[in-house]
Amino acid sequence: AEVLAANIFPEFFHCSGLAVFGNATKNGELLHARVLDYMTEVGLQDEAVVMAVKPKGRNAFVNVSYAGFIGSVTAMNEQKVAVGEMGGGGEGLWDGTPMSFLVRGVLEHCDTLEEALAYMRDHRRTCEYYYVVSDGKSRSAAGVAATPDRLLVVRPGQAVPQLPEAVPDAVLLSAGDRYTELVKRVRAEYGR
Repeated sequence: AEVLAANIFPEFFHCSGLAVFGNATKNGELLHARVLDYMTEVGLQDEAVVMAVKPKGRNAFVNVSYAGFIGSVTAMNEQKVAVGEMGGGGEGLWDGTPMSFLVRGVLEHCDTLEEALAYMRDHRRTCEYYYVVSDGKSRSAAGVAATPDRLLVVRPGQAVPQLPEAVPDAVLLSAGDRYTELVKRVRAEYGR
């Protein structure tokens, strides 16, 4: 029961993520970042682990995690596909693949951004989650807003009601004041 609880734990938290590339960065390189906004009171930061995972017959990946956690909330595979997630609402809508195992599946099975988006679309999902998915080979990225019933892909520079301040060559996901500050900081350093 403790191992199961530890692996479902991320279903309850919210984070921020971004990918910038092209004109947004100094040399056009792709930079993908994720802010892990879990509460510090539970002490996960004291159990931090970076794992090199090499499953047989699947993509290997580097997983930023904590001891005992077999899913993934932030990682990049050997094909240069990276994923970071941000939680949303929908607590209790758990009739599907838990988010951390959906992310792990993307890493193990997908070689491109478009394959990752299709994988997420084609698998049953839980709760409400937001993802930044990037592909270092094509220097591209997309945001994903997903619930059990729908999946919306947000392309770089695309504004949507929840993310009204689009920035070219950037995917910026967060909420409230964190989103406003993220947009402000990316705009201030745009091209650098």
